[in-house]
Parts: sequence; structure tokens; C-alpha cells
Amino acid sequence: MLLVVYIATVARDRVVNDVLSAALAAWRIATTGEPWFDGFPLEQIPTAPHQHLWTGLADNGHVAVFRSPGAIAAGVPAYLFGRGTEPQDFSVVPAGVLAAVLVVAALLLYARALLTVLPTAQVVAALTALALTTPIWSNAANSLWPHTVTLVGIAGMAWACSRERWWLLGLFGGVALWGRLHAVLVVALLGLGLALWRRRAVIAVRAGTVSAGFLGLAFVWTHEMYGKWEPTGGYDASSVATNATTGGPGGSGLVDRTVNQLGLWISPDRGILVWTPVLLLLLPAVVRSWRVLPDWSRLLLAAGLAYTFVQGLINHFGGGVNFYGYRLTLELLACSFPAYAMAATRAGPVGRRLLGPVLGLQLGVISLGAVTESFFVPVTEAWTDSSLALALREFPWLIGWLALTTLIGALAGQVYADRFGPLSAPAGPAAPASPRAAHPGRGSGRAAPGRR
Repeated sequence: MLLVVYIATVARDRVVNDVLSAALAAWRIATTGEPWFDGFPLEQIPTAPHQHLWTGLADNGHVAVFRSPGAIAAGVPAYLFGRGTEPQDFSVVPAGVLAAVLVVAALLLYARALLTVLPTAQVVAALTALALTTPIWSNAANSLWPHTVTLVGIAGMAWACSRERWWLLGLFGGVALWGRLHAVLVVALLGLGLALWRRRAVIAVRAGTVSAGFLGLAFVWTHEMYGKWEPTGGYDASSVATNATTGGPGGSGLVDRTVNQLGLWISPDRGILVWTPVLLLLLPAVVRSWRVLPDWSRLLLAAGLAYTFVQGLINHFGGGVNFYGYRLTLELLACSFPAYAMAATRAGPVGRRLLGPVLGLQLGVISLGAVTESFFVPVTEAWTDSSLALALREFPWLIGWLALTTLIGALAGQVYADRFGPLSAPAGPAAPASPRAAHPGRGSGRAAPGRR
């Protein structure tokens, strides 16, 4: 059902320049077998007002699209069965449909990870909340972003850790870093953290070997595509280094750095806590559950926080224009989801009562940006305005829609409680008492009898 909803709401024209450019490169590779646009009439590619392509002359002398490797490579399958190589034959819709498929695949990976410790009904409820009440719907499943790729990678890492498949941890970590290079932090901190906590160096060796292979392939991709040996893909390594030392495009002073970091969290139009207040609502439950959560879920959340800090160093918190909600903190949302899904079992009375209405409100808010491509504010106004405020100013009756979805959320929460009872704590010991006792042997990674 989610796949049907996602495909029905994919962006069809007014996509962000980044998405348009990456999809165009994927289409070019799939239909011609080459990634360059030498002699191609790029000016004839249909664009919406204020859209433009991230193209230019690469170091190897070819005209190329400058985007991350994963954003381009992931889109190639969407165009393999397309016909025509002329500008009028190109469309972003196939890439959007593939993005919807990839997000559903990520949700299935999360499901396989959580079903080892939580009841099925609880897993379905958590996944539905993630899928429909966050910018996962309005961004990652709406167009083929780099974040769509990293979401699959992070969900795969969670699944690999739940099954103790360390080669797969490295493989999905490699997928994530192809989407966003600095996602290498997530797989590195997760692999090394588990190796140290469990005193099993083999975890870091296996995961690191595979993910390092993907990093090497990123060097090769950039060399073949642009004629330079860098893992940054179409991003200029010098600009990345400059942003890292100056606090991003926002400025170089301490105040500018701090404001840029805060923008990722509390900006009216980009803040993760503004668009997904459920993270604040369940934060006490996460703190209360911290010591009993699986070690991999805690490390994944910590790695997401580290990634977000680095994200604030190398990019402006606004993250561009013409998208609804946030996108630069989607990786943090993905990294924190398993811990939050399990910690919800320890929500207090107030948290339990408000969980349904808050998620219902988020559903109403996110659906506005998922089904239409009209509500965007300039990135320069990200601290003073928001896409939601713009929508309500133009169509005040939407307040009724938000009230309705809030009521639906409250009723759904009550129905869930009546049908399945209160949220259940994770089955079995969530985290080992000691590294030595928890892993006496290599094991198969399968759940113990009775834990299903």
C-alpha cells in the first residue's frame, strides 16, 4: 500500500536542480552507454521556472553532470527500458518511481531488523509512522535524492547488525557512502564501536574491508566520469574542504557555525525537531531505555548525530530550495529510527496519550508537501518562514485538514491500544550484560527460539 501511495505522489516536473541533474545523467548512461553530454543540446531539456542543470566541463574535457555517484548510479535501472535519446524523451518520473521502490525496500529492511525484538503489529505501526509522517515521504520517496540511497544503506546496516552479518554491514555502508560520501562516518563508527564493545575485531575487519571497496570504487567512478582521482564524485573536493574549515557557506565565525548547526535542528523551514516533534515527545523514553537498547541501535543513533554535526560543517543548513520539510537530516532520522521504535515501549503516560495525535498532525503536515509541489519558501527565509506557514496563508481551510488528521491519529492510537494493548517492551534481553558473555561463539545471527 505504501508503494502505491509513494508512486502516486512522486514529483513530476518541479523537482530540485540536484534531482533533475542526477536523473538526466542516469538517463544518459542507460540510453546511450556513456555519461557525458558532448554535443548534446542540454538547453532543450524541459525545465520548470528557476530550474537549471548542474552541468559543466570536467577535468577530462567532457561535459558532465556534477552529482554524487550514488544519486546517478541508482537511477540508471529506471531508464534501462526507455526508448529515445533526444531531449524530449527524458522525464524525471521513472527515477521518482524507482525512489519510491527503494524507500519501500528500506522499510522492509527495517522491518526485518525490528521483528527480531518487537511484535509484528508494533513494527508495522512504527514503519507506517516513519513512512507517512516524516519527510521520508515528501523527499526521499518523492524524488531520487542522494538521501534515498543513504536511507537504503542505513536501513541495511541496521538489518545486518540485527543478524550479525558483518559483511553485509560493510556492503550497505558502502551503499550509504555512495549516496553521501560523509556517510562513511556512520559505517565506520558503527563497525568500530561494535568491535570495541563486543571485543571482536572481526566485526571492524569485515565491515571495513567491504565498505573500503566501495570507497575505492567511488575513486574509480570519479576518475572515469570527471578525470580526477577523488571519492567526492561531482562535488569539488576543494569546496568541501573549504566549507569544513569555514563553517559552511553560511560564514566562518563561531556564531555563523553555531547558527548553521542550530538550523538543522530548529529552523522553522528546515529543523528536524520542528517537522518531526515526535522525536522530542519520545526523547525521555529513549533516555529511559538507553541502557537496555541493543548496542547496535545506540551506536547507530550516535553515528547519526556525528554525521549531522559534520553535515553542518560542510553544507548550509537550508540545503537548497524547492523541497518540503528537511533533507540534510534525513540520515539522522534514519539512524535514530530503530532506537526510537524500540524505546517507544517505555514512553510515559503523557507520551503514550500524545503519540497518536502528534503523529496524526505530522501526517497532515507532511502530506501537503508530498501530494503537491507548490509550497516552498526561499532558502534565505528558512529562519523566518516555512512551507507549512505558506500553505496555511494561501489556503486557510487546510487548518481543518490538520485538525482532521490529528483526530485520526488520536483515534488510531486508541484503536491500536484496544486491539493490541499497550506498547510491548522488546522481547528477550535487548543488550548483552557483558561483551564476553554475549558472544561466546560466532553464531548464525538468527533469533533465539521463542523471540519471534
